[in-house]
Amino acid sequence: MSTWKTFSEWYLGLPSAQSGEGTRWEWGWQTPWPQGWPVAFVSVLAVAFVAGLWWAYRRDAALLKRWQVATLAGLRIAAVLGAMALWSQPTLWIAKTGLPAVAVLIDSSASMSFRDSGSTATDSTDSGARRFDQVTELLLRDDAAWLRSLSQGRPLRLYQFAGEAAPVELTELATDDDWKKLGENIRKIEPDGTETRPAEAVRQVLAELRGMPPAAMVIFSDGVASEGDADKLSTVSDLVRRRGVPLFVVPVGSDVAGRDVHLFDVVMDDVAFKGDPVSIAGKIRANGLPQSKVTVAIKRVDNGKTLTTVDVTPRADGQPVRFETTVKIDEAGEIDLDLETPVLTGEVDKSNNRERRHLSVREEKLHVLLVESAPRYEFRYLKQWLERDNSVELQTLLVDADPEYAQEDRTALPYFPVQREAVWKYDVIVIGDVSLTQLGATAPGWILDFVREKGGGLILVSGPRANPRGWTGSVLESLLPVPSDTLALLPPTTDATEAYSPQLTLDGQKGVPIFRFADSESASAQVLKGLPGFYGLVELPRLKPGVRVLAEHPYRRGERERLPVITLQQVGAGKVLFHATDELWRWRFRQGDAYYGRYWGQSIRYLSRGKLLGQDRAVEFITDRQVYRRNEPVVLRVRFVEERQVPTDDAAVRVIVEQTNGGRQEVTLKPLAFAPNVFEGQITPSGEGTYHAWVSRPSFTGPPPAADFRVESTQRELQQRMTDRADLKLAAQRAGGRLVPLADAKSIPEWVPPGVAVPLEYGVAVPVWQRSEPLLLLALILGTEWFLRRRWRLV
Repeated sequence: MSTWKTFSEWYLGLPSAQSGEGTRWEWGWQTPWPQGWPVAFVSVLAVAFVAGLWWAYRRDAALLKRWQVATLAGLRIAAVLGAMALWSQPTLWIAKTGLPAVAVLIDSSASMSFRDSGSTATDSTDSGARRFDQVTELLLRDDAAWLRSLSQGRPLRLYQFAGEAAPVELTELATDDDWKKLGENIRKIEPDGTETRPAEAVRQVLAELRGMPPAAMVIFSDGVASEGDADKLSTVSDLVRRRGVPLFVVPVGSDVAGRDVHLFDVVMDDVAFKGDPVSIAGKIRANGLPQSKVTVAIKRVDNGKTLTTVDVTPRADGQPVRFETTVKIDEAGEIDLDLETPVLTGEVDKSNNRERRHLSVREEKLHVLLVESAPRYEFRYLKQWLERDNSVELQTLLVDADPEYAQEDRTALPYFPVQREAVWKYDVIVIGDVSLTQLGATAPGWILDFVREKGGGLILVSGPRANPRGWTGSVLESLLPVPSDTLALLPPTTDATEAYSPQLTLDGQKGVPIFRFADSESASAQVLKGLPGFYGLVELPRLKPGVRVLAEHPYRRGERERLPVITLQQVGAGKVLFHATDELWRWRFRQGDAYYGRYWGQSIRYLSRGKLLGQDRAVEFITDRQVYRRNEPVVLRVRFVEERQVPTDDAAVRVIVEQTNGGRQEVTLKPLAFAPNVFEGQITPSGEGTYHAWVSRPSFTGPPPAADFRVESTQRELQQRMTDRADLKLAAQRAGGRLVPLADAKSIPEWVPPGVAVPLEYGVAVPVWQRSEPLLLLALILGTEWFLRRRWRLV
């Protein structure tokens, strides 16, 4: 029958069925008699017609034999029936049918990149391999034998899923080349999804195949639902059961948290002065540890010497724990530091225990200009400390002093520099309560250019006379933290009867290193809390957008927030630090310069970062962020402050991007059309880890501008390392399916039911009554009857 149908469909010009497909034939016609006639009446007429025809042939052919009469009568009846059949307009409907597809879903979320080794790797075909690689090894083993077996006689639908299901590109899978192409497409998949929603993926697949539910659904997953319990696989199992779809769930991974210590998010300055403390902070995430503490060691790469260690107590829930410490380098040069944690026995990922950072240690002196109107306490103590600091080349200007003062004090200047180059030789300028008219007509413009263009650091120490109220309407208004309308209405400096201790904001604690009084943030906060308080304060009720508050009054408030005590803002290429009080000298009470000097030293070094970076801040290199997700583009941007240094060749700026414990690649940056001094490019890192990027072209006399960034999966996706076997088992039970260990998954093709063939599309109508074959057959019947009647002499 199958051969006859195949031949008929070929003869009728219908397309041949593919693998797993067939056809279904159905006939349609109209009754050749009026619709109102009863069937019994039509039957009586048919019997009467046959009887009359038989009687007529018996009368006319009395001399013929019985078989001859029967032959002629049969031909006449066949002709009449054929005519009636054509009159009823018979139509053949041929519909294509097929077996339901088998859907295979592969979890491609970031948790599938975990490695389960040793005793933690359960049901694993390749101990120590990534979970995702264990699945692909099964699918593609022996030239994709498992997939070939699963697709025998039925279509195959392959999906990857993380947040949602996405089909894997398939061809007809008719030749070996098709299967080879499928293997290449599977190998291109990376387990880097930032979320896992297995229930949503199953709903999507069922919706896509709603016209013909799959014969079976096979899911490879670790069962980790990162977005909440509503996305667990068991929540959709009832829907799968109602659709009548057998569910085969293959757990991948370990039931035990793999032993692993992950060191990441290391933050450290890349340049420092000789002997200065260098702050280092990072995070530790650990799972399955046999001990309660992890030791982080900071070592020099060149000689292997351990500079310091810090003990970290990881959290049991896998959440990251932050650590911080400081190191001192007493020699100048280019130094690489390694931050390491010990590699544990049976650790699943040994590549994430180390981070390397580069540090440039300098010993050149900083040039500081200290400007004040009268010798206030702040001026006196700051001048004394800066004169004792061997890393600072100090010059001072006391505006109200006698002319002889400039001759008696070796640091004193008789007047403010009148040339731009003379101002630009400084790295940091400290200006106290000075009227700008006392500095000269050119001074405000040179100071503004010094900050905005050169990238110099400026510290403003407020006072009761001129700073900041007396600067209203001047070109230096842009350097103040308050808007113009607020500046004109500032109240006089207030002196409280009770001392107050400024409180650090979160930005003051973590955003800048100038309040580092001890080895840790918490210890520094305790030191600040124990220092003497202040009384005076210039009230700044409202600040400009972008101004960062580092320290604030503990309880007095402005229009929206607490009154600021110390602020920081970026102005062009430089920074401006504003003190709303001139009483930091009180920190010297019973402490000397221990904390007073440390604050000023760290502030001056922080603001003179352009000096540390070299090239007089002529070139800045940044990334748009410090933390990225996998496959997110990283924007690399190089800005030339000095237009004369902008390369004329569009391909003259190149950046090397290197991954810790990995490879490197070079990126060419292109100038922006609207900002020709800014060169920009993108790179898309594929792997997790820390990256170090530096400008390789053009060349620099000192260390090139550099930046670090990190690529990681979302924290929620990586929090749970254990396979959620309990939920996967519950899902299989509710759906009436089966939980299959990965080692036994090779038998799944044998267990998948064949399914029932269902129409794939509307049938093709073949109007038989319009074709020539039935007419030729009717003519043949009539011709045969006429021929026999003549031969037997009935006409």
